[in-house]
Amino acid sequence: MNIGDKIKEQRLKKELTQEQLSDLLNVSRSTVSSWEVGRNYPDLETIVAISDLFGISLDNLLREDTEMAKDLSKKVKWNKYYKRILIVIGILAVIYVGFNGKLRMDEQRYLKNLAAHSWKQDDYKYAGSYALKEADVLYSTYILETGFNPIPLSEHHPWVIARKGKLVVEVKEGNKRYVIIAKDNDPNVTYSATVEVDEAGNVIKSDSSWSKEKEESLKEYLKKHQKEYTELLKETVRKRKEIIS
Repeated sequence: MNIGDKIKEQRLKKELTQEQLSDLLNVSRSTVSSWEVGRNYPDLETIVAISDLFGISLDNLLREDTEMAKDLSKKVKWNKYYKRILIVIGILAVIYVGFNGKLRMDEQRYLKNLAAHSWKQDDYKYAGSYALKEADVLYSTYILETGFNPIPLSEHHPWVIARKGKLVVEVKEGNKRYVIIAKDNDPNVTYSATVEVDEAGNVIKSDSSWSKEKEESLKEYLKKHQKEYTELLKETVRKRKEIIS
Protein backbone atom coordinates (compact mmCIF):
# COMPACT_ATOMS: atom_id res chain seq x y z
CA MET A 1 0.00 0.00 0.00
CA ASN A 2 1.46 3.36 -1.01
CA ILE A 3 1.32 6.53 1.06
CA GLY A 4 -1.65 7.90 -0.93
CA ASP A 5 -3.74 4.85 -0.08
CA LYS A 6 -2.71 5.09 3.58
CA ILE A 7 -3.69 8.78 3.73
CA LYS A 8 -7.07 7.95 2.22
CA GLU A 9 -7.54 4.99 4.57
CA GLN A 10 -6.73 7.09 7.65
CA ARG A 11 -8.90 9.97 6.41
CA LEU A 12 -11.91 7.66 6.02
CA LYS A 13 -11.28 6.15 9.45
CA LYS A 14 -11.43 9.66 10.88
CA GLU A 15 -14.55 10.30 8.79
CA LEU A 16 -12.97 13.35 7.19
CA THR A 17 -13.65 14.71 3.74
CA GLN A 18 -10.78 15.75 1.49
CA GLU A 19 -11.82 19.34 2.10
CA GLN A 20 -11.67 18.91 5.89
CA LEU A 21 -8.28 17.19 5.73
CA SER A 22 -6.92 19.91 3.49
CA ASP A 23 -7.98 22.55 6.02
CA LEU A 24 -6.25 20.69 8.84
CA LEU A 25 -3.01 20.43 6.82
CA ASN A 26 -3.19 23.94 5.33
CA VAL A 27 -3.20 22.67 1.73
CA SER A 28 -5.79 22.70 -1.05
CA ARG A 29 -8.41 19.95 -1.54
CA SER A 30 -6.90 19.16 -4.98
CA THR A 31 -3.54 18.58 -3.29
CA VAL A 32 -5.06 15.96 -0.98
CA SER A 33 -6.76 14.38 -3.99
CA SER A 34 -3.47 14.21 -5.91
CA TRP A 35 -1.83 12.42 -2.95
CA GLU A 36 -4.57 9.84 -2.72
CA VAL A 37 -4.47 8.98 -6.44
CA GLY A 38 -0.67 8.88 -6.44
CA ARG A 39 -0.02 11.87 -8.72
CA ASN A 40 2.09 13.70 -6.12
CA TYR A 41 3.65 13.14 -2.73
CA PRO A 42 3.47 15.34 0.36
CA ASP A 43 6.69 17.10 1.37
CA LEU A 44 8.61 16.03 4.46
CA GLU A 45 7.07 18.66 6.73
CA THR A 46 3.55 17.66 5.67
CA ILE A 47 4.30 13.95 6.13
CA VAL A 48 5.26 14.67 9.75
CA ALA A 49 2.01 16.65 10.18
CA ILE A 50 -0.01 13.72 8.72
CA SER A 51 1.76 11.30 11.06
CA ASP A 52 0.86 13.45 14.08
CA LEU A 53 -2.72 14.01 12.90
CA PHE A 54 -3.51 10.33 12.39
CA GLY A 55 -1.37 9.08 15.27
CA ILE A 56 0.68 6.65 13.18
CA SER A 57 4.45 6.43 13.00
CA LEU A 58 6.43 7.70 10.06
CA ASP A 59 7.75 4.17 9.61
CA ASN A 60 4.22 2.78 9.10
CA LEU A 61 3.24 5.70 6.92
CA LEU A 62 6.19 5.31 4.55
CA ARG A 63 6.68 1.55 4.66
CA GLU A 64 6.14 -0.34 1.37
CA ASP A 65 6.08 2.86 -0.69
CA THR A 66 9.45 2.58 -2.46
CA GLU A 67 8.70 5.41 -4.87
CA MET A 68 7.89 7.73 -2.02
CA ALA A 69 11.07 6.69 -0.22
CA LYS A 70 13.11 7.46 -3.34
CA ASP A 71 11.37 10.80 -3.80
CA LEU A 72 11.87 11.71 -0.15
CA SER A 73 15.53 10.71 -0.28
CA LYS A 74 15.99 12.86 -3.38
CA LYS A 75 14.33 15.85 -1.69
CA VAL A 76 16.49 15.48 1.42
CA LYS A 77 19.58 15.31 -0.78
CA TRP A 78 18.57 18.43 -2.71
CA ASN A 79 17.79 20.23 0.53
CA LYS A 80 21.39 19.60 1.57
CA TYR A 81 22.61 21.00 -1.76
CA TYR A 82 20.43 24.08 -1.37
CA LYS A 83 21.75 24.68 2.14
CA ARG A 84 25.33 24.43 0.88
CA ILE A 85 24.58 26.77 -2.00
CA LEU A 86 22.99 29.26 0.39
CA ILE A 87 26.01 29.06 2.68
CA VAL A 88 28.36 29.71 -0.25
CA ILE A 89 26.21 32.63 -1.42
CA GLY A 90 26.21 34.02 2.11
CA ILE A 91 30.00 33.77 2.37
CA LEU A 92 30.43 35.46 -1.02
CA ALA A 93 28.05 38.23 0.05
CA VAL A 94 30.07 38.84 3.22
CA ILE A 95 33.31 38.88 1.21
CA TYR A 96 31.76 41.29 -1.31
CA VAL A 97 30.57 43.68 1.38
CA GLY A 98 33.88 43.47 3.23
CA PHE A 99 36.11 44.08 0.21
CA ASN A 100 33.83 46.74 -1.22
CA GLY A 101 33.72 48.55 2.12
CA LYS A 102 37.51 48.41 2.46
CA LEU A 103 38.03 49.77 -1.06
CA ARG A 104 35.57 52.60 -0.44
CA MET A 105 37.31 53.54 2.80
CA ASP A 106 40.68 53.52 1.01
CA GLU A 107 39.28 55.66 -1.80
CA GLN A 108 37.94 58.25 0.65
CA ARG A 109 41.26 58.31 2.52
CA TYR A 110 43.20 58.88 -0.72
CA LEU A 111 40.89 61.73 -1.77
CA LYS A 112 41.14 63.34 1.66
CA ASN A 113 44.94 63.16 1.58
CA LEU A 114 45.07 64.59 -1.94
CA ALA A 115 43.01 67.59 -0.84
CA ALA A 116 45.17 68.04 2.27
CA HIS A 117 48.34 68.22 0.15
CA SER A 118 46.89 70.59 -2.46
CA TRP A 119 46.46 68.13 -5.32
CA LYS A 120 43.90 69.30 -7.88
CA GLN A 121 41.58 67.23 -10.03
CA ASP A 122 42.73 67.22 -13.65
CA ASP A 123 39.48 67.83 -15.58
CA TYR A 124 41.32 67.78 -18.90
CA LYS A 125 42.01 64.05 -18.59
CA TYR A 126 39.77 61.54 -16.80
CA ALA A 127 37.59 61.62 -13.72
CA GLY A 128 39.86 60.45 -10.94
CA SER A 129 42.98 62.10 -12.39
CA TYR A 130 44.83 64.48 -10.06
CA ALA A 131 47.89 66.68 -10.54
CA LEU A 132 50.28 68.68 -8.37
CA LYS A 133 52.84 71.21 -9.57
CA GLU A 134 55.80 72.03 -7.36
CA ALA A 135 58.60 74.21 -8.75
CA ASP A 136 59.66 72.54 -12.02
CA VAL A 137 58.13 69.12 -11.23
CA LEU A 138 54.65 68.00 -12.28
CA TYR A 139 53.17 65.06 -10.32
CA SER A 140 50.12 63.12 -11.45
CA THR A 141 48.09 60.24 -10.06
CA TYR A 142 44.79 58.43 -10.61
CA ILE A 143 42.24 57.29 -8.02
CA LEU A 144 40.03 54.49 -9.34
CA GLU A 145 36.42 54.86 -8.24
CA THR A 146 35.35 51.76 -6.33
CA GLY A 147 31.76 51.62 -7.62
CA PHE A 148 30.35 48.10 -7.19
CA ASN A 149 33.59 46.28 -7.86
CA PRO A 150 34.74 44.38 -4.75
CA ILE A 151 37.83 42.90 -6.37
CA PRO A 152 41.02 44.63 -5.19
CA LEU A 153 42.68 45.28 -8.56
CA SER A 154 46.17 46.73 -8.87
CA GLU A 155 44.51 49.92 -10.19
CA HIS A 156 43.10 50.49 -6.70
CA HIS A 157 46.63 51.17 -5.46
CA PRO A 158 47.61 54.74 -6.39
CA TRP A 159 50.70 55.26 -8.51
CA VAL A 160 52.47 58.59 -8.92
CA ILE A 161 54.21 59.81 -12.06
CA ALA A 162 56.65 62.71 -11.84
CA ARG A 163 57.88 64.76 -14.80
CA LYS A 164 60.83 67.12 -14.55
CA GLY A 165 61.81 68.44 -17.95
CA LYS A 166 62.83 65.44 -20.05
CA LEU A 167 63.01 63.11 -17.05
CA VAL A 168 59.96 60.98 -16.17
CA VAL A 169 59.64 58.49 -13.31
CA GLU A 170 56.84 56.42 -11.80
CA VAL A 171 56.34 54.90 -8.35
CA LYS A 172 53.83 52.05 -7.97
CA GLU A 173 52.51 49.79 -5.21
CA GLY A 174 55.21 48.65 -2.83
CA ASN A 175 57.23 51.75 -3.79
CA LYS A 176 58.50 50.03 -6.92
CA ARG A 177 60.46 52.60 -8.88
CA TYR A 178 60.45 52.98 -12.66
CA VAL A 179 62.24 55.29 -15.04
CA ILE A 180 60.41 56.03 -18.29
CA ILE A 181 62.87 56.65 -21.09
CA ALA A 182 61.22 57.75 -24.33
CA LYS A 183 61.91 59.85 -27.41
CA ASP A 184 58.74 61.82 -26.67
CA ASN A 185 60.41 62.98 -23.46
CA ASP A 186 63.93 63.38 -24.84
CA PRO A 187 64.52 63.45 -28.64
CA ASN A 188 68.16 62.44 -28.07
CA VAL A 189 67.13 59.05 -26.66
CA THR A 190 68.12 56.13 -28.87
CA TYR A 191 65.88 53.47 -27.29
CA SER A 192 62.58 53.75 -25.40
CA ALA A 193 61.78 51.60 -22.38
CA THR A 194 60.28 51.57 -18.89
CA VAL A 195 63.05 50.42 -16.58
CA GLU A 196 62.64 49.24 -12.99
CA VAL A 197 65.40 50.66 -10.82
CA ASP A 198 66.51 50.58 -7.20
CA GLU A 199 66.82 53.53 -4.78
CA ALA A 200 70.17 54.46 -6.32
CA GLY A 201 68.77 54.49 -9.85
CA ASN A 202 70.42 51.25 -10.98
CA VAL A 203 68.64 48.76 -13.22
CA ILE A 204 67.13 45.95 -11.10
CA LYS A 205 66.43 43.50 -13.91
CA SER A 206 67.05 43.63 -17.65
CA ASP A 207 64.24 42.74 -20.04
CA SER A 208 64.88 39.56 -22.01
CA SER A 209 63.65 41.31 -25.16
CA TRP A 210 66.39 43.95 -24.98
CA SER A 211 69.32 43.59 -27.29
CA LYS A 212 72.78 44.00 -25.80
CA GLU A 213 73.10 47.34 -27.56
CA LYS A 214 69.75 48.56 -26.18
CA GLU A 215 70.60 47.49 -22.65
CA GLU A 216 73.95 49.28 -22.74
CA SER A 217 72.32 52.40 -24.18
CA LEU A 218 69.64 52.48 -21.45
CA LYS A 219 72.17 51.95 -18.68
CA GLU A 220 74.36 54.68 -20.08
CA TYR A 221 71.41 57.09 -20.16
CA LEU A 222 70.48 56.19 -16.58
CA LYS A 223 74.06 56.70 -15.42
CA LYS A 224 74.20 60.08 -17.16
CA HIS A 225 71.15 61.31 -15.21
CA GLN A 226 71.49 59.05 -12.16
CA LYS A 227 71.66 61.81 -9.56
CA GLU A 228 68.62 63.61 -10.99
CA TYR A 229 66.62 60.38 -11.25
CA THR A 230 67.54 59.38 -7.70
CA GLU A 231 66.36 62.69 -6.26
CA LEU A 232 63.19 62.72 -8.38
CA LEU A 233 62.30 59.15 -7.38
CA LYS A 234 62.91 59.89 -3.70
CA GLU A 235 60.50 62.82 -3.83
CA THR A 236 57.94 60.80 -5.83
CA VAL A 237 58.00 58.02 -3.22
CA ARG A 238 57.33 60.67 -0.57
CA LYS A 239 54.38 62.04 -2.55
CA ARG A 240 52.85 58.61 -2.87
CA LYS A 241 53.23 57.97 0.87
CA GLU A 242 51.37 61.21 1.54
CA ILE A 243 48.44 59.92 -0.54
CA ILE A 244 48.16 56.45 0.97
CA SER A 245 48.98 57.27 4.59
